Amino acid sequence: MGRGVPRPVARVPGLPGVAGVPGCDRRTGRLRPAPHPGGGAGRPARGPTVTLSIRTIATDEIDAFIRAFRAVFGGAPDAQDLARARLRLECDRSFVAVDGREEVVATAGAHSFAMSLPGGGRLGCAGITLVSVRADQRRRGLLTRLMERLLQQAHERGDAIAALWASETPIYGRFGFGPAISTVEITLDRDHAALQHPGPVEEVRLVDRSLAREAFPAIRGQVSATRPGLLTRPAGFWDSLLDEEATSPLGSGPRLHALLPGRAYAIYRLRPDWTDGAPTGQVVVSELHATDAEAAAAMWRFVTDVDLASSTVAGRRPVDDPVLAMVVDRGRTRVAEDWPLQVRVLDLARVLSTRTYGTDGALVLEVHDRQLPEQAGRWHLEVSGGRGSCRRTDRPADVRLDIAALSTVVLGGARTTQLAAAGRVSEDGDDAAAHLDRLLATDVAPWQEFMF
Repeated sequence: MGRGVPRPVARVPGLPGVAGVPGCDRRTGRLRPAPHPGGGAGRPARGPTVTLSIRTIATDEIDAFIRAFRAVFGGAPDAQDLARARLRLECDRSFVAVDGREEVVATAGAHSFAMSLPGGGRLGCAGITLVSVRADQRRRGLLTRLMERLLQQAHERGDAIAALWASETPIYGRFGFGPAISTVEITLDRDHAALQHPGPVEEVRLVDRSLAREAFPAIRGQVSATRPGLLTRPAGFWDSLLDEEATSPLGSGPRLHALLPGRAYAIYRLRPDWTDGAPTGQVVVSELHATDAEAAAAMWRFVTDVDLASSTVAGRRPVDDPVLAMVVDRGRTRVAEDWPLQVRVLDLARVLSTRTYGTDGALVLEVHDRQLPEQAGRWHLEVSGGRGSCRRTDRPADVRLDIAALSTVVLGGARTTQLAAAGRVSEDGDDAAAHLDRLLATDVAPWQEFMF
């Protein structure tokens, strides 16, 4: 995982990555949890390769699907995990691989999102999740088959982009994914969290789930119009996020909802603690959005001035979070690299023609794409008045790159010149990669905050 103890990558209902063990009842056709990893009835022995088939699940198989998936991590879902999965899972996008005995040996799924692009346009995005292969079935091509099935399905459904949170990043680069959206974890000490301009903090109120459910989506929608990378959040995701009965992490208080009407909101918990009789609790912010600088300052002031807390931590924040310029004592603000979102372009002509650009110009891109060869080849990108068009061409290429490299830079969060320096991009002429960077440059960094 790269940093100490692995952290959950997919909140609902498990980790995307390599591992997972569902099984299926042959008589009923319904999934059943796999046996204990140590062995037992129904666990296929290693031996000759068997024929495997891939299919989607039925609605009444969701619970068993999740139980089996989570079993590989040494645990079991609770009632809220299952309820959350029922709200979020799309059965026609949830796949299992089964052998001749209907034992499920691999899983994968996708959510239906739309992603904001530079300039405010949105295109369909497949949110890949629940990717797992049972331990005794690894290195047999199952992951490749499942990923190719998911990507092909997404392409056929009209999704222009795919995205995922990767527990093991190297696995997904070979499927065309690249770290397009970087995020950071920000920690503010209460004694050093004074802001240049605190904003109308007196107008911030704690609200119940009902009011939060009514007010928060509109605020986030306004933010997504100006911040590339943000995914639309389906109703089921909102419902589970704001569920007042959601289980609190060990040692934390209940989830709280703060609102500055029409302008900002925050979702956070207080993790209480005491040291030598003094309160040293921590406020853990899971989400904070604001439509303007004054509202952002007010909400940050609110979450950094909570009684019994000595610090506030917020994960998966944008790398250019305005709070980093708001704090008076920037040197006491701790910033650490957090999870990057992996992005994969499925329809490059549509993506490059929909987003806006930082300057005018033209380039020919030669793209390599093994999974979707129909979008491989040379493309003429021409930008005029900040709007782009992308068409097939037989002109000589200015920049040559694979789809993973293009996916990494397409939202403006990474630089083509850096990839060229690493040998991942080649160019004809000294300035081609730099010119592409100027075209793709954005006023704000791309961002995506919630996991899936």
